[in-house]
Amino acid sequence: MLPVAVVLLGLLSTSYGALQLKPYNETALSMFLANDFNHDGVITLVELESSFDKYDANGDGIESRHEYTEYICAVSPSLYQLSHWLFDDYDFNHDHHLTKQDYDSLFAVMDANHDGNVTPDEFIVYWERIFPKYETSGQHGQHFAHGNSACH
Repeated sequence: MLPVAVVLLGLLSTSYGALQLKPYNETALSMFLANDFNHDGVITLVELESSFDKYDANGDGIESRHEYTEYICAVSPSLYQLSHWLFDDYDFNHDHHLTKQDYDSLFAVMDANHDGNVTPDEFIVYWERIFPKYETSGQHGQHFAHGNSACH
């Protein structure tokens, strides 16, 4: 979130406004293990979608940016800006809301061989492509698209 965003909360630290994600494969593996809820070595769509309700505060089946970022801010205020970047990445249809369809799209991208399971290798490959842009975003001199780096 992401589903995997909550896992990021416990793994990431900030230093001078930049996220510390390296080594990417180890960060991604830790995230994978935390999201493999039944510990069977794969993440299924059901496991990914199970996190949806955590973010959907009003239960309307749609996660607004506010609901998503407020949930993350409540757990870890230092990840305010990251929560916006994740939201933008997860909003596959660019309608400014997250639905289970967006989660389905995220799953489809991670499930490289389309067998209905995301393996550790597939998960790691996905996040190794994504992490570099998060790590360099918001460093000194860069503008935060969603205000300052703290929760409101």
